[in-house]
Amino acid sequence: CGSSPDPEELGRLRFMIGCWVSPDGINREVWSAPQGGLMFGYATTMQGGKLAFFEQSRIDLRSPRAAYTASPEGQRPVTFTEAAPDPAALASPNSVRFENAEHDYPQRIFYRAADRGGLAATISKIDGTRPTEYLWKRCE
Repeated sequence: CGSSPDPEELGRLRFMIGCWVSPDGINREVWSAPQGGLMFGYATTMQGGKLAFFEQSRIDLRSPRAAYTASPEGQRPVTFTEAAPDPAALASPNSVRFENAEHDYPQRIFYRAADRGGLAATISKIDGTRPTEYLWKRCE
C-alpha cells in the first residue's frame, strides 16, 4: 500500500505486525496487519538451507479476548485463548498471553515487544515450566 494506516487502526497487537527474523537467521515469523479483525501469520525454521519446520497461524481479534489458532506443519489447528491481563501486562501494553491448558505443549504462548524494536515470544506449559524463548529483530 502506498500509505501507512493510522496506528490506532492496527489495533492493540500492532507491536507484532511485520517480518521478524532470529539473529542467526534460522527462525522467521511474519504477522499481517489486522484485516476484518483477523491477523494472519506464519513461521519457518531453516536448517542447512532447507525448510525444517513451518507453521500457519491467525489471531482473531473480533471478541473481547483474542483467539490464536496455530497449525504446525499442516496438522490439526489448535486454538489458544487470550488470558485475562495480569498487573504486569497492564503496565506493559505491548504484550499478549494465550493459553490452552488442554493442549500437550505448548499450553502458553506469550508475545511481547523486545528491546531495540524487536519481538520476543516464550512458549511453555501453563505453569511456566519447560519454557522456550524466541527473540527476533525486524527483517531487513
